[in-house]
Amino acid sequence: MLAKLRQPRRVLAARATGSIIPVRALLVTLLGLAAWALFPCTLLADTIYLKSGRKIVAEIVREDSKQIFIERGGGEVAIPRTIVERVERSTGASAEPDEPGGDSGTERQRALPLPPPPGEELGARGSEVIRDNAIDKAYLQQLDGEVSRDPSVANLHRLAQGYQEAAIFLTRQGNPEGALDLYRHALRLAPDDLALNLAMAYLLVKQTYYGEAISLLLPLEDRHPQTPAIPLLLGSAYYATEDLDRAVAEWNKSLALQDDPRLREAVAKAEQEQNVAGSYLEQRSEHFLLRYEGREVEGLIRDLVNTLEAAFRDLSLDLDYVPHETIIVLLYPDQSFRDITRSASWVGALNDGKIRIPVSGLKSMTPELARVLKHELTHSFVRQITVGRCPTWFNEGLAQLGEGATTTGLGTQLARAFVDNRLPTFAVLEGSFMDLSGDQVGLAYAKSLAALEYLRDTFGMGEVRRLLKLLPASSSVESLLQDELRMNYSAFEQEVANYIVKRYGA
Repeated sequence: MLAKLRQPRRVLAARATGSIIPVRALLVTLLGLAAWALFPCTLLADTIYLKSGRKIVAEIVREDSKQIFIERGGGEVAIPRTIVERVERSTGASAEPDEPGGDSGTERQRALPLPPPPGEELGARGSEVIRDNAIDKAYLQQLDGEVSRDPSVANLHRLAQGYQEAAIFLTRQGNPEGALDLYRHALRLAPDDLALNLAMAYLLVKQTYYGEAISLLLPLEDRHPQTPAIPLLLGSAYYATEDLDRAVAEWNKSLALQDDPRLREAVAKAEQEQNVAGSYLEQRSEHFLLRYEGREVEGLIRDLVNTLEAAFRDLSLDLDYVPHETIIVLLYPDQSFRDITRSASWVGALNDGKIRIPVSGLKSMTPELARVLKHELTHSFVRQITVGRCPTWFNEGLAQLGEGATTTGLGTQLARAFVDNRLPTFAVLEGSFMDLSGDQVGLAYAKSLAALEYLRDTFGMGEVRRLLKLLPASSSVESLLQDELRMNYSAFEQEVANYIVKRYGA
Protein backbone atom coordinates (compact mmCIF):
# COMPACT_ATOMS: atom_id res chain seq x y z
CA MET A 1 0.00 0.00 0.00
CA LEU A 2 2.79 2.41 0.86
CA ALA A 3 4.43 1.86 -2.50
CA LYS A 4 1.18 2.84 -4.19
CA LEU A 5 0.74 5.81 -1.91
CA ARG A 6 4.24 7.00 -2.79
CA GLN A 7 3.75 6.72 -6.53
CA PRO A 8 1.62 9.82 -7.27
CA ARG A 9 4.23 12.16 -5.80
CA ARG A 10 7.07 10.51 -7.64
CA VAL A 11 6.05 11.02 -11.23
CA LEU A 12 7.32 13.44 -13.81
CA ALA A 13 5.09 14.92 -16.49
CA ALA A 14 7.02 14.81 -19.74
CA ARG A 15 4.93 17.43 -21.56
CA ALA A 16 1.36 18.38 -22.29
CA THR A 17 1.26 15.12 -24.20
CA GLY A 18 0.34 13.50 -20.90
CA SER A 19 3.17 10.95 -21.02
CA ILE A 20 4.36 10.06 -17.52
CA ILE A 21 7.80 8.77 -16.54
CA PRO A 22 7.91 7.04 -13.11
CA VAL A 23 10.76 8.52 -11.12
CA ARG A 24 12.09 5.13 -10.00
CA ALA A 25 12.30 4.42 -13.72
CA LEU A 26 13.52 7.92 -14.63
CA LEU A 27 16.97 7.72 -13.06
CA VAL A 28 17.41 4.14 -11.94
CA THR A 29 19.73 4.04 -8.96
CA LEU A 30 22.63 1.68 -8.47
CA LEU A 31 21.68 -0.24 -5.38
CA GLY A 32 23.42 -3.06 -3.58
CA LEU A 33 26.68 -3.34 -1.71
CA ALA A 34 28.78 -2.43 -4.77
CA ALA A 35 26.38 0.01 -6.37
CA TRP A 36 29.01 2.48 -7.48
CA ALA A 37 30.52 0.44 -10.35
CA LEU A 38 30.42 1.90 -13.81
CA PHE A 39 30.20 -0.23 -16.95
CA PRO A 40 26.90 -1.70 -18.16
CA CYS A 41 27.68 -5.38 -18.28
CA THR A 42 26.25 -7.74 -15.70
CA LEU A 43 28.68 -9.27 -13.21
CA LEU A 44 28.78 -12.86 -12.11
CA ALA A 45 27.89 -12.61 -8.43
CA ASP A 46 28.31 -15.19 -5.69
CA THR A 47 25.92 -15.43 -2.74
CA ILE A 48 27.17 -15.80 0.84
CA TYR A 49 24.48 -16.87 3.32
CA LEU A 50 25.25 -15.82 6.88
CA LYS A 51 24.15 -17.63 10.02
CA SER A 52 22.25 -14.50 11.04
CA GLY A 53 19.87 -15.04 8.11
CA ARG A 54 21.34 -12.26 5.98
CA LYS A 55 22.96 -12.82 2.63
CA ILE A 56 25.71 -10.97 0.77
CA VAL A 57 25.77 -10.93 -3.04
CA ALA A 58 29.28 -10.12 -4.27
CA GLU A 59 32.21 -11.47 -6.22
CA ILE A 60 34.40 -13.85 -4.19
CA VAL A 61 37.98 -13.19 -5.23
CA ARG A 62 39.67 -15.77 -2.97
CA GLU A 63 39.20 -17.74 0.22
CA ASP A 64 41.12 -19.75 2.76
CA SER A 65 40.28 -21.94 5.74
CA LYS A 66 39.40 -18.96 7.96
CA GLN A 67 38.03 -16.22 5.69
CA ILE A 68 36.22 -15.50 2.44
CA PHE A 69 37.39 -12.40 0.58
CA ILE A 70 34.94 -10.41 -1.52
CA GLU A 71 35.81 -7.61 -3.92
CA ARG A 72 34.54 -4.23 -2.78
CA GLY A 73 35.60 -0.57 -2.87
CA GLY A 74 38.81 -1.01 -4.83
CA GLY A 75 40.09 -3.90 -2.71
CA GLU A 76 38.98 -6.90 -0.69
CA VAL A 77 36.85 -7.32 2.39
CA ALA A 78 37.25 -10.41 4.59
CA ILE A 79 34.26 -12.33 5.96
CA PRO A 80 35.06 -14.79 8.78
CA ARG A 81 33.92 -18.34 8.01
CA THR A 82 32.60 -18.60 11.57
CA ILE A 83 29.61 -16.42 10.61
CA VAL A 84 28.96 -18.08 7.23
CA GLU A 85 26.22 -20.69 6.82
CA ARG A 86 26.90 -21.59 3.18
CA VAL A 87 28.16 -20.20 -0.11
CA GLU A 88 26.58 -20.46 -3.53
CA ARG A 89 28.93 -19.80 -6.43
CA SER A 90 27.50 -18.14 -9.54
CA THR A 91 27.54 -20.22 -12.69
CA GLY A 92 26.42 -17.49 -15.07
CA ALA A 93 25.16 -13.97 -15.40
CA SER A 94 21.72 -13.32 -14.03
CA ALA A 95 19.22 -12.31 -16.66
CA GLU A 96 17.82 -8.83 -16.78
CA PRO A 97 14.04 -8.89 -16.28
CA ASP A 98 11.86 -7.92 -19.22
CA GLU A 99 9.14 -6.74 -16.85
CA PRO A 100 9.31 -5.38 -13.31
CA GLY A 101 7.74 -8.47 -11.74
CA GLY A 102 9.41 -9.00 -8.39
CA ASP A 103 12.20 -6.57 -9.24
CA SER A 104 12.32 -3.20 -7.60
CA GLY A 105 13.15 -1.47 -10.84
CA THR A 106 16.60 -0.60 -9.55
CA GLU A 107 19.68 -1.15 -11.61
CA ARG A 108 21.69 -4.35 -11.36
CA GLN A 109 25.30 -4.38 -10.29
CA ARG A 110 27.60 -2.95 -12.97
CA ALA A 111 31.37 -2.75 -13.38
CA LEU A 112 34.01 -1.37 -15.69
CA PRO A 113 36.12 -4.16 -17.19
CA LEU A 114 39.25 -4.37 -15.04
CA PRO A 115 42.12 -6.82 -14.55
CA PRO A 116 42.11 -9.03 -11.44
CA PRO A 117 42.70 -7.16 -8.16
CA PRO A 118 46.44 -6.70 -7.63
CA GLY A 119 48.52 -8.09 -4.82
CA GLU A 120 46.88 -11.47 -4.20
CA GLU A 121 50.31 -13.08 -4.20
CA LEU A 122 51.40 -10.88 -1.29
CA GLY A 123 49.18 -12.76 1.15
CA ALA A 124 51.02 -16.00 0.47
CA ARG A 125 54.02 -14.94 2.53
CA GLY A 126 54.39 -13.74 6.08
CA SER A 127 53.88 -10.01 6.43
CA GLU A 128 56.63 -7.73 7.70
CA VAL A 129 54.48 -4.64 7.04
CA ILE A 130 51.25 -5.51 8.87
CA ARG A 131 51.67 -6.21 12.58
CA ASP A 132 48.85 -6.44 15.11
CA ASN A 133 46.37 -5.39 12.43
CA ALA A 134 48.21 -2.13 11.76
CA ILE A 135 50.87 -0.86 9.37
CA ASP A 136 54.38 -0.92 10.75
CA LYS A 137 55.43 2.60 9.77
CA ALA A 138 58.93 2.08 11.11
CA TYR A 139 59.37 -0.80 8.68
CA LEU A 140 58.26 1.40 5.75
CA GLN A 141 60.73 4.07 6.86
CA GLN A 142 63.42 1.38 6.97
CA LEU A 143 62.60 0.46 3.36
CA ASP A 144 62.84 4.13 2.38
CA GLY A 145 66.24 4.40 4.01
CA GLU A 146 67.57 1.27 2.33
CA VAL A 147 66.59 2.55 -1.11
CA SER A 148 68.05 6.00 -0.41
CA ARG A 149 71.38 4.43 0.58
CA ASP A 150 71.40 1.71 -2.08
CA PRO A 151 68.80 1.82 -4.89
CA SER A 152 69.55 -1.73 -5.94
CA VAL A 153 67.00 -3.86 -7.78
CA ALA A 154 66.47 -5.98 -4.66
CA ASN A 155 65.88 -2.98 -2.38
CA LEU A 156 63.53 -1.32 -4.87
CA HIS A 157 61.58 -4.53 -5.21
CA ARG A 158 61.26 -4.94 -1.43
CA LEU A 159 60.09 -1.34 -1.10
CA ALA A 160 57.49 -1.75 -3.84
CA GLN A 161 56.15 -4.96 -2.27
CA GLY A 162 56.03 -3.45 1.20
CA TYR A 163 54.16 -0.33 0.15
CA GLN A 164 51.79 -2.29 -2.05
CA GLU A 165 50.90 -4.59 0.84
CA ALA A 166 50.37 -1.60 3.13
CA ALA A 167 48.19 0.13 0.51
CA ILE A 168 46.05 -2.96 0.00
CA PHE A 169 45.63 -3.21 3.77
CA LEU A 170 44.39 0.41 3.95
CA THR A 171 42.00 -0.18 1.05
CA ARG A 172 40.49 -3.16 2.83
CA GLN A 173 40.18 -1.02 5.96
CA GLY A 174 38.09 1.50 4.02
CA ASN A 175 40.83 4.09 3.49
CA PRO A 176 41.60 4.12 -0.24
CA GLU A 177 42.77 7.74 -0.10
CA GLY A 178 45.44 6.74 2.39
CA ALA A 179 46.35 3.84 0.12
CA LEU A 180 46.77 6.18 -2.84
CA ASP A 181 49.07 8.39 -0.76
CA LEU A 182 51.24 5.35 -0.02
CA TYR A 183 51.37 4.41 -3.71
CA ARG A 184 52.32 7.97 -4.71
CA HIS A 185 55.14 8.02 -2.14
CA ALA A 186 56.44 4.61 -3.19
CA LEU A 187 56.42 5.50 -6.89
CA ARG A 188 58.59 8.53 -6.23
CA LEU A 189 61.23 6.08 -4.97
CA ALA A 190 60.52 3.15 -7.32
CA PRO A 191 58.97 4.73 -10.44
CA ASP A 192 59.76 1.82 -12.74
CA ASP A 193 58.19 -1.00 -10.73
CA LEU A 194 55.46 -2.40 -12.99
CA ALA A 195 53.43 -4.15 -10.29
CA LEU A 196 53.38 -1.01 -8.15
CA ASN A 197 52.29 1.13 -11.10
CA LEU A 198 49.52 -1.29 -12.04
CA ALA A 199 48.28 -1.54 -8.46
CA MET A 200 48.02 2.23 -8.19
CA ALA A 201 46.36 2.54 -11.62
CA TYR A 202 43.83 -0.12 -10.64
CA LEU A 203 42.90 1.77 -7.47
CA LEU A 204 42.79 5.12 -9.28
CA VAL A 205 40.24 3.74 -11.73
CA LYS A 206 38.21 2.12 -8.95
CA GLN A 207 38.21 5.44 -7.07
CA THR A 208 37.26 7.37 -10.24
CA TYR A 209 40.51 9.34 -10.47
CA TYR A 210 40.43 8.78 -14.21
CA GLY A 211 42.66 11.69 -15.26
CA GLU A 212 45.44 10.66 -12.89
CA ALA A 213 45.09 7.04 -14.00
CA ILE A 214 45.49 8.02 -17.65
CA SER A 215 48.57 10.15 -16.87
CA LEU A 216 50.14 7.22 -15.03
CA LEU A 217 49.28 4.59 -17.65
CA LEU A 218 50.21 6.31 -20.91
CA PRO A 219 54.01 6.31 -20.37
CA LEU A 220 53.70 2.86 -18.81
CA GLU A 221 52.11 1.58 -22.04
CA ASP A 222 55.11 2.77 -24.05
CA ARG A 223 57.51 0.92 -21.75
CA HIS A 224 55.45 -2.28 -21.49
CA PRO A 225 53.57 -2.73 -24.78
CA GLN A 226 52.96 -6.45 -24.18
CA THR A 227 51.13 -6.05 -20.85
CA PRO A 228 47.36 -6.38 -21.52
CA ALA A 229 46.32 -4.91 -18.16
CA ILE A 230 47.66 -1.47 -19.17
CA PRO A 231 45.41 -0.84 -22.21
CA LEU A 232 42.56 -2.53 -20.35
CA LEU A 233 42.80 0.01 -17.53
CA LEU A 234 43.39 2.87 -19.97
CA GLY A 235 40.29 1.90 -21.95
CA SER A 236 38.17 1.83 -18.82
CA ALA A 237 39.43 5.26 -17.75
CA TYR A 238 38.75 6.69 -21.20
CA TYR A 239 35.30 5.11 -21.30
CA ALA A 240 34.35 6.57 -17.92
CA THR A 241 35.30 10.05 -19.18
CA GLU A 242 33.23 9.56 -22.37
CA ASP A 243 36.28 9.39 -24.67
CA LEU A 244 34.80 6.48 -26.60
CA ASP A 245 37.24 6.46 -29.52
CA ARG A 246 40.26 6.04 -27.25
CA ALA A 247 38.41 3.60 -25.02
CA VAL A 248 37.67 1.27 -27.93
CA ALA A 249 41.20 1.60 -29.30
CA GLU A 250 42.82 0.72 -25.95
CA TRP A 251 40.43 -2.14 -25.23
CA ASN A 252 41.16 -3.60 -28.67
CA LYS A 253 44.88 -3.41 -27.90
CA SER A 254 44.25 -5.42 -24.74
CA LEU A 255 42.16 -7.97 -26.63
CA ALA A 256 44.94 -8.41 -29.18
CA LEU A 257 47.25 -9.38 -26.32
CA GLN A 258 44.77 -11.48 -24.32
CA ASP A 259 41.22 -12.50 -25.21
CA ASP A 260 38.50 -11.68 -22.67
CA PRO A 261 34.78 -12.31 -23.44
CA ARG A 262 33.71 -9.63 -20.98
CA LEU A 263 35.98 -7.09 -22.64
CA ARG A 264 34.70 -8.06 -26.09
CA GLU A 265 31.18 -7.32 -24.87
CA ALA A 266 32.34 -3.98 -23.49
CA VAL A 267 33.90 -3.07 -26.85
CA ALA A 268 30.71 -3.98 -28.71
CA LYS A 269 28.62 -1.75 -26.47
CA ALA A 270 31.09 1.11 -26.62
CA GLU A 271 31.12 0.89 -30.43
CA GLN A 272 27.34 1.08 -30.42
CA GLU A 273 27.56 4.18 -28.27
CA GLN A 274 30.11 5.62 -30.70
CA ASN A 275 27.64 5.29 -33.54
CA VAL A 276 25.01 7.18 -31.59
CA ALA A 277 27.36 9.77 -30.11
CA GLY A 278 28.84 10.80 -33.46
CA SER A 279 26.05 13.28 -34.13
CA TYR A 280 25.73 14.54 -30.57
CA LEU A 281 26.43 18.03 -29.27
CA GLU A 282 27.95 18.58 -25.87
CA GLN A 283 27.78 21.12 -23.10
CA ARG A 284 30.40 21.33 -20.37
CA SER A 285 30.13 23.00 -17.02
CA GLU A 286 32.34 23.09 -13.97
CA HIS A 287 31.34 19.61 -12.78
CA PHE A 288 29.31 18.05 -15.62
CA LEU A 289 29.56 16.97 -19.23
CA LEU A 290 26.19 16.73 -21.01
CA ARG A 291 25.84 15.16 -24.45
CA TYR A 292 22.64 15.40 -26.45
CA GLU A 293 21.17 15.22 -29.94
CA GLY A 294 19.44 18.12 -31.66
CA ARG A 295 19.00 21.81 -31.12
CA GLU A 296 15.42 21.35 -29.95
CA VAL A 297 16.56 20.35 -26.46
CA GLU A 298 19.04 23.21 -25.95
CA GLY A 299 16.63 24.99 -23.63
CA LEU A 300 16.43 21.86 -21.50
CA ILE A 301 20.24 21.53 -21.56
CA ARG A 302 20.69 25.00 -20.12
CA ASP A 303 18.18 24.29 -17.38
CA LEU A 304 19.74 20.89 -16.68
CA VAL A 305 23.22 22.36 -16.28
CA ASN A 306 22.01 25.08 -13.95
CA THR A 307 19.96 22.62 -11.91
CA LEU A 308 22.77 20.07 -11.68
CA GLU A 309 25.35 22.67 -10.65
CA ALA A 310 23.02 24.05 -7.98
CA ALA A 311 22.40 20.54 -6.66
CA PHE A 312 26.15 19.86 -6.71
CA ARG A 313 26.82 22.96 -4.60
CA ASP A 314 24.07 22.06 -2.13
CA LEU A 315 25.30 18.49 -1.71
CA SER A 316 28.94 19.57 -1.36
CA LEU A 317 27.90 21.69 1.62
CA ASP A 318 25.36 19.23 3.05
CA LEU A 319 27.72 16.23 2.89
CA ASP A 320 31.03 18.10 3.30
CA TYR A 321 32.49 16.42 0.22
CA VAL A 322 33.37 17.38 -3.36
CA PRO A 323 33.56 14.63 -6.05
CA HIS A 324 36.78 14.92 -8.01
CA GLU A 325 35.78 13.83 -11.52
CA THR A 326 33.39 15.23 -14.12
CA ILE A 327 29.93 13.65 -13.99
CA ILE A 328 28.65 12.46 -17.37
CA VAL A 329 25.00 13.03 -18.36
CA LEU A 330 23.84 11.54 -21.69
CA LEU A 331 20.49 12.54 -23.20
CA TYR A 332 19.05 10.21 -25.83
CA PRO A 333 16.08 9.98 -28.15
CA ASP A 334 13.89 7.19 -26.79
CA GLN A 335 14.93 4.53 -29.32
CA SER A 336 18.64 5.27 -28.98
CA PHE A 337 18.26 4.94 -25.22
CA ARG A 338 16.71 1.47 -25.66
CA ASP A 339 19.38 0.41 -28.15
CA ILE A 340 22.28 1.54 -25.96
CA THR A 341 21.04 0.41 -22.55
CA ARG A 342 19.09 -2.66 -23.75
CA SER A 343 16.71 -1.80 -20.95
CA ALA A 344 13.17 -3.04 -20.46
CA SER A 345 10.34 -0.85 -21.70
CA TRP A 346 9.41 0.21 -18.18
CA VAL A 347 12.85 1.73 -17.47
CA GLY A 348 12.66 5.49 -17.96
CA ALA A 349 16.36 6.25 -17.43
CA LEU A 350 19.58 4.64 -16.24
CA ASN A 351 22.46 5.54 -13.97
CA ASP A 352 25.37 3.18 -14.56
CA GLY A 353 27.99 5.70 -13.52
CA LYS A 354 26.89 7.91 -16.39
CA ILE A 355 23.39 9.33 -16.10
CA ARG A 356 21.46 8.26 -19.21
CA ILE A 357 18.07 9.85 -19.88
CA PRO A 358 15.61 9.52 -22.79
CA VAL A 359 14.38 13.06 -23.39
CA SER A 360 11.97 12.84 -26.32
CA GLY A 361 9.19 15.33 -25.57
CA LEU A 362 11.00 17.08 -22.70
CA LYS A 363 11.57 20.78 -23.39
CA SER A 364 12.22 22.39 -20.01
CA MET A 365 13.06 21.70 -16.41
CA THR A 366 10.28 20.77 -13.99
CA PRO A 367 10.37 20.76 -10.18
CA GLU A 368 10.05 16.97 -10.14
CA LEU A 369 12.94 16.45 -12.55
CA ALA A 370 15.05 18.77 -10.40
CA ARG A 371 14.27 16.63 -7.34
CA VAL A 372 15.15 13.45 -9.21
CA LEU A 373 18.48 14.84 -10.39
CA LYS A 374 19.41 15.81 -6.85
CA HIS A 375 18.37 12.36 -5.61
CA GLU A 376 20.68 10.69 -8.11
CA LEU A 377 23.54 13.08 -7.44
CA THR A 378 23.25 12.19 -3.77
CA HIS A 379 23.89 8.55 -4.70
CA SER A 380 27.00 9.61 -6.62
CA PHE A 381 28.31 11.52 -3.61
CA VAL A 382 27.55 8.65 -1.23
CA ARG A 383 29.27 6.12 -3.48
CA GLN A 384 32.52 8.05 -3.37
CA ILE A 385 32.34 8.99 0.32
CA THR A 386 31.72 5.41 1.44
CA VAL A 387 33.82 3.64 -1.22
CA GLY A 388 30.63 1.84 -2.25
CA ARG A 389 30.07 0.42 1.25
CA CYS A 390 26.87 2.22 2.14
CA PRO A 391 23.89 0.01 3.05
CA THR A 392 21.01 0.56 0.68
CA TRP A 393 18.59 1.78 3.35
CA PHE A 394 21.04 4.52 4.40
CA ASN A 395 21.83 5.39 0.78
CA GLU A 396 18.20 5.59 -0.31
CA GLY A 397 17.07 7.37 2.83
CA LEU A 398 19.75 10.02 2.47
CA ALA A 399 19.00 10.48 -1.25
CA GLN A 400 15.33 11.01 -0.44
CA LEU A 401 16.25 13.55 2.22
CA GLY A 402 18.47 15.27 -0.32
CA GLU A 403 15.68 15.67 -2.83
CA GLY A 404 13.37 17.08 -0.15
CA ALA A 405 11.15 14.05 0.38
CA THR A 406 9.30 13.55 3.67
CA THR A 407 7.24 10.82 5.30
CA THR A 408 4.47 13.32 6.08
CA GLY A 409 2.17 12.29 3.24
CA LEU A 410 2.10 8.65 4.28
CA GLY A 411 2.90 8.95 7.99
CA THR A 412 -0.21 7.24 9.41
CA GLN A 413 0.06 4.29 7.00
CA LEU A 414 3.79 3.99 7.71
CA ALA A 415 3.17 4.02 11.45
CA ARG A 416 0.59 1.26 11.07
CA ALA A 417 3.03 -0.78 9.00
CA PHE A 418 5.60 -0.47 11.81
CA VAL A 419 3.02 -1.53 14.42
CA ASP A 420 1.85 -4.48 12.30
CA ASN A 421 5.46 -5.54 11.66
CA ARG A 422 4.96 -5.46 7.89
CA LEU A 423 8.27 -3.78 7.05
CA PRO A 424 11.49 -5.52 5.94
CA THR A 425 14.18 -5.33 8.62
CA PHE A 426 17.12 -2.96 8.25
CA ALA A 427 19.42 -5.99 8.03
CA VAL A 428 17.50 -7.10 4.94
CA LEU A 429 17.53 -3.56 3.56
CA GLU A 430 21.31 -3.39 3.66
CA GLY A 431 21.37 -5.24 0.35
CA SER A 432 19.78 -4.58 -2.98
CA PHE A 433 16.08 -3.79 -3.04
CA MET A 434 15.92 -6.02 -6.11
CA ASP A 435 15.75 -9.00 -3.75
CA LEU A 436 12.41 -7.74 -2.39
CA SER A 437 8.99 -8.61 -3.71
CA GLY A 438 7.10 -5.93 -5.61
CA ASP A 439 4.80 -5.03 -2.71
CA GLN A 440 7.79 -4.58 -0.38
CA VAL A 441 9.66 -2.06 -2.50
CA GLY A 442 7.53 0.93 -1.54
CA LEU A 443 7.78 -0.13 2.10
CA ALA A 444 11.57 -0.33 1.75
CA TYR A 445 11.88 3.22 0.43
CA ALA A 446 9.48 4.57 3.05
CA LYS A 447 11.30 2.84 5.90
CA SER A 448 14.66 4.06 4.57
CA LEU A 449 13.42 7.63 4.57
CA ALA A 450 11.97 7.19 8.07
CA ALA A 451 15.35 5.97 9.35
CA LEU A 452 17.22 8.98 7.99
CA GLU A 453 14.57 11.38 9.28
CA TYR A 454 14.98 9.78 12.70
CA LEU A 455 18.77 10.10 12.59
CA ARG A 456 18.62 13.70 11.40
CA ASP A 457 15.95 14.83 13.87
CA THR A 458 17.41 12.94 16.85
CA PHE A 459 21.17 13.40 16.39
CA GLY A 460 21.49 16.17 13.80
CA MET A 461 22.72 16.25 10.22
CA GLY A 462 26.31 16.53 11.41
CA GLU A 463 26.04 13.08 12.98
CA VAL A 464 24.54 11.69 9.76
CA ARG A 465 27.57 13.00 7.86
CA ARG A 466 29.91 11.51 10.46
CA LEU A 467 28.27 8.08 10.23
CA LEU A 468 28.49 8.24 6.45
CA LYS A 469 32.24 8.86 6.59
CA LEU A 470 32.77 6.10 9.15
CA LEU A 471 31.03 3.45 7.05
CA PRO A 472 34.04 2.46 4.87
CA ALA A 473 36.15 1.40 7.85
CA SER A 474 33.36 -0.32 9.81
CA SER A 475 33.19 -4.08 9.95
CA SER A 476 29.40 -3.90 9.70
CA VAL A 477 26.60 -1.36 9.82
CA GLU A 478 25.30 -2.84 13.05
CA SER A 479 28.71 -2.52 14.70
CA LEU A 480 28.83 1.13 13.61
CA LEU A 481 25.42 1.79 15.16
CA GLN A 482 26.53 0.02 18.33
CA ASP A 483 29.83 1.88 18.58
CA GLU A 484 28.52 5.34 17.73
CA LEU A 485 24.86 5.35 18.82
CA ARG A 486 24.95 2.61 21.46
CA MET A 487 22.20 0.56 19.83
CA ASN A 488 22.16 -2.67 17.87
CA TYR A 489 19.85 -3.26 14.91
CA SER A 490 17.02 -4.47 17.13
CA ALA A 491 17.17 -1.31 19.23
CA PHE A 492 17.49 0.85 16.12
CA GLU A 493 14.39 -0.79 14.62
CA GLN A 494 12.45 0.02 17.77
CA GLU A 495 13.69 3.62 17.97
CA VAL A 496 12.71 4.36 14.36
CA ALA A 497 9.31 2.74 14.91
CA ASN A 498 8.76 4.79 18.08
CA TYR A 499 9.75 7.96 16.23
CA ILE A 500 7.23 7.36 13.43
CA VAL A 501 4.39 6.21 15.72
CA LYS A 502 4.90 9.16 18.05
CA ARG A 503 4.99 11.57 15.12
CA TYR A 504 1.97 10.26 13.20
CA GLY A 505 0.05 7.90 15.49
CA ALA A 506 -1.10 4.44 14.43
